[in-house]
Amino acid sequence: MTDSAGTSLGPLPRTHALIADDISQHIERLIVTGELAPGSSLPPERVLAQTLGVSRNALREALTRLAGRGLIDRRQGSANRIPRTVPLTAALAGRMDGVSAEFRNAAEFRAVIEPQLVRLAAARVDTAQLDALSELLDSGGDDDAEVSAALDIAFHTAVAQATGNPLLAALGELTASWTVAARVYSHLDADGRRLSHDGHSRILAALVAGDPDAAEYAMRIHLAEIRQLIERSGELGTDAANDT
Repeated sequence: MTDSAGTSLGPLPRTHALIADDISQHIERLIVTGELAPGSSLPPERVLAQTLGVSRNALREALTRLAGRGLIDRRQGSANRIPRTVPLTAALAGRMDGVSAEFRNAAEFRAVIEPQLVRLAAARVDTAQLDALSELLDSGGDDDAEVSAALDIAFHTAVAQATGNPLLAALGELTASWTVAARVYSHLDADGRRLSHDGHSRILAALVAGDPDAAEYAMRIHLAEIRQLIERSGELGTDAANDT
């Protein structure tokens, strides 16, 4: 079974949230992006706490939350492990009940950051990176919410890496970390998965053309469509709850 010792786990990216929130979101991102592979083990809690620069109490709280959502397996006397099958949609989408502010924050954050990332990427992306983006686009996921959500995250992370700037690439990874729940929610139905694929297709076409203006515009349209989808889904969910 693969050990995660070689994975870059720290230091912990900090926000204004509680430390346990940041820890759980950080580890969640590593799981969603595949940096912590299914079946791999986490380092011992003492080592992991030192690597992240956090207290063991805060770490244990975060791990308990992740275990409750099915993202890690915790067994007394053995290492914490990533499940071989990670229930991303069920675990992550369930967090969104009653937290519409998180949707708005995620959408606003992405609207500010990602159009600028893709604009720079359009001027710098190389052939190998374009081929990798094309492979992600052709990888399917139309009928599988979890596969589609993972491909979405991989696509946007690859766009950030195509800027050629390691700091912006890291920002792209943080974007995935801070907005993962909203992303997963948008892939729960076929309309969301179709919108994601179509938006990525337009973005990739602009990148292939090396057109920064078109790439930025395609990203803005894509993010706006996803935001509208999520907002409509929230309204439908509220209406259904009021009818019961």
